[in-house]
Amino acid sequence: MKLSFIAKNTKDVKEKETLDNQVKEILTNLKKEALQKFKDESDIKKFLDNIINFNNYSFNNMCLIHLQNPDSKYVASFKTFSKMGYYPKKDEKSIKILIPSFLTYVKISEKENVTIKPLFTLTDEELKKYKNKDDNSVEFYNQKLTHFKVGSVFDISQTNMPVELIEELEPTIEDPSSDQITDAFIKTIYKDGFKVKYENLTSDMKGYCDHNNDTIVIRKGLSNLMGLKVIIHEYAHALAHQHLKNNGKEYREHRNQYESEAEAIAYVVTKSLGLNSNNYSLNYLYSWSKNKDFKEIEDSFSTIVNYSKKIINNFEKFYDREININDKQVLKM
Repeated sequence: MKLSFIAKNTKDVKEKETLDNQVKEILTNLKKEALQKFKDESDIKKFLDNIINFNNYSFNNMCLIHLQNPDSKYVASFKTFSKMGYYPKKDEKSIKILIPSFLTYVKISEKENVTIKPLFTLTDEELKKYKNKDDNSVEFYNQKLTHFKVGSVFDISQTNMPVELIEELEPTIEDPSSDQITDAFIKTIYKDGFKVKYENLTSDMKGYCDHNNDTIVIRKGLSNLMGLKVIIHEYAHALAHQHLKNNGKEYREHRNQYESEAEAIAYVVTKSLGLNSNNYSLNYLYSWSKNKDFKEIEDSFSTIVNYSKKIINNFEKFYDREININDKQVLKM
């Protein structure tokens, strides 16, 4: 990514704009090439499975990782592996990703005057105040993305780290009782402003999301695991498809796309919980995407990545907090 470095350092505005556009075009072509590799269900499965493993990576970087090493299981930087006592094998080629660089701005308050300036321009005295948590005269204001630089990561298979350690690095919830997980999920959904209720649905549907009333309805009588999967599927609709509120026509015209996105998100999330998930989720997505153009596929995969990560993170934060509360209550007893 030499262009990225030149674009950052050039003083010529027109040249900078031209170089920035060239970098964007290269990235677009890389993503297009990565997504066009989805020839069958197994390719999609690899990508969806890696959303779990690469939960801290952006959609763009997931595409880049998939393009360079579609069989990756766990990727990290040289520094991360070395801290754990492991190193890349000789002659292994690193996987290139994009690392965003931000310019930090701070707010300086002096009597009635407020000044906004970049962090790197602070004087020694201002920097000292900025680092002092008890001094609010110089504090963080915001950050602005300035450019991307190229970073290198390695997959665990490229190092001397035993692959068996992946489970310890990316632990899953191994709770034989899905009732506890379901209860935590329902509470997570409530925190996002949606209610969950069970009804005797007369049709074959297992559940639906009522955007107008911010309610997720689940069919009574489903097994624990199926009920949980339906809850997650409808939770995906609730978050990812809010624009469908009062827009039934849009849903009917693109039903396959929206249902495929929700089903793929449910697949990723249930697998992240360590629970079995049916492969029809993958077949559904494949049957929709195989004849679509690049833009439609990118939109769906971007939605799947972003909302899978959001739901997993929302649940983990709430679940961890609930476990800590329960542990403290047990200790008090």
